[in-house]
Amino acid sequence: MDNSEKTFDSIIEERFAELPEAVQQAVTDASVEKKLRKLAAKYKLHLDQWVLLENEIMLTLLGLEDPADMTKNVAKEVNIKEDLAQELVNDIAVQIFKPIREQMQGTLDRESIQRKTVSIGKVAEKTSPSDTSAYKHGENSTERSDVQEDPYRESI
Repeated sequence: MDNSEKTFDSIIEERFAELPEAVQQAVTDASVEKKLRKLAAKYKLHLDQWVLLENEIMLTLLGLEDPADMTKNVAKEVNIKEDLAQELVNDIAVQIFKPIREQMQGTLDRESIQRKTVSIGKVAEKTSPSDTSAYKHGENSTERSDVQEDPYRESI
């Protein structure tokens, strides 16, 4: 193993560690490989072309290749026509990238709901009646002389 391989391996490892969990699972999941093999069979790719396709997709998943350039990169690396590469990339987007995106969106939605719940709780704590100087726990509002800050009683 020479220095360039070690450097490339370390770049891959570092980048993998930075990825969201859904993408990490996709990179290590055997079902992605099976889906790519089915696509390779559908598009009649040879074994060497399939390996190059898988490499290109993994580099894109790792964020080392720009997804916008995927069609061009697949056409070049796999050595197929650009229109065929576009069809292949469309299938890859639906079968590989869409489930990852949906899983990430679900995770983001859950995190957003949790943040909103915590945020609402903090706002409720800040605006609770116990924070006002007019409010005293256990005291009736009719007994208060200052009702300016009383959240339960309007001033006359």
